Amino acid sequence: MSPPLFSDIDYLRRRRRLLRSVTSRHQVEALLITNVMDIRYLSGCTEGASALLFTRDWAKLYTRKMFIESIRAQSAGVDATIPHGPLFEQAHRDMNRLKHRGAVGFQGLYMSWPQHTQFAAAMGRRRQVDIGDAVIDTRAIKDEQEIRITRKCVRIAEKALLSMVAEGSHAFVGHSEKRLAAELEYRMRQLGADRQGFPTGGIIVAGGANSASCHHFPTDRKVRRGEPLLFDWGAELNGYRSDITRVLFMGAPRPKLAEIYDLVYHANRAGTAAIRPGIATHTVARQAWDVIRDGGYADNIRHGLGHGIGLNIHEAPRMGTGTAPATVTRLRRDMLITVEPGIYLKGLGGIRIEDDVRVTARGHDVLSRFPRQIEDVIL
Repeated sequence: MSPPLFSDIDYLRRRRRLLRSVTSRHQVEALLITNVMDIRYLSGCTEGASALLFTRDWAKLYTRKMFIESIRAQSAGVDATIPHGPLFEQAHRDMNRLKHRGAVGFQGLYMSWPQHTQFAAAMGRRRQVDIGDAVIDTRAIKDEQEIRITRKCVRIAEKALLSMVAEGSHAFVGHSEKRLAAELEYRMRQLGADRQGFPTGGIIVAGGANSASCHHFPTDRKVRRGEPLLFDWGAELNGYRSDITRVLFMGAPRPKLAEIYDLVYHANRAGTAAIRPGIATHTVARQAWDVIRDGGYADNIRHGLGHGIGLNIHEAPRMGTGTAPATVTRLRRDMLITVEPGIYLKGLGGIRIEDDVRVTARGHDVLSRFPRQIEDVIL
């Protein structure tokens, strides 16, 4: 068996970093994490845990009997246990038993009102603090291992589609969108991916006029010569993923599609060029979308410029459309984000070019290298 990608020390370091951040603002001694993706980030547990309770010195995962052995194997540095009675009451008893009498932080964003009522009742007089986006903010900054995994996801995804492109247009023309999505996932799995990277909807393959839909679900429609073919795809490995979009042309593109391809290409480059630590996300978005606006397609802007990627396919930070928000978000070193401007013309087709980008100490590093220039994507 290969060694785990993250060690117990890695998870301990993450928990302590998060606790330090929350303590500096809220003066809590313990955190109760209930979001499943955050539990994975902080413990390595992939499924079956109802909550993760931890302080600086210890951590406990609450689960059911059917998961306890797998959790103990995945999360060796964490005590996995089955609650005796209601979960929050067990958590309160455990903190008392270990002589932690201070405040506890919780994730109000991931509790229903009945759950919050139960939590408040179980904790009694213990001070309770909603930590809001604290875990999301921590996850936005990737460590070196997370970045290495994401790079591998990018390489797998690109190599898989490039292997299809190498076979020429006959690898696409006459085949259905569904079949091409399945073929692309098969090739990514052959290259080492755990699965394709999009948990809802799957790989987007959109031929012809279907490419004018931002999030198209593949159909039985067969790809034809002379039309655009949009792929929005990524590979998943150990919970992390890539997210890339390219448009291939099955022959010379129509003049209007060539025109908007050129605009989207330059918008992608302008947005990417602006990326650096400290810059506001809406400023980066404005640099890209102004290319689209100046080209006469302001009314065609349908989505934000990009988003963070990690354990979720869409996570912090969100890049927006270039308008100044009430709360400004600034890029920080080792964030991983996408840059994905697009123009979509109903009845004709759409163009989106999406890259995965790391924010570096002085600028940025584009992880995705799949060809972008129009002459390189005409088959």
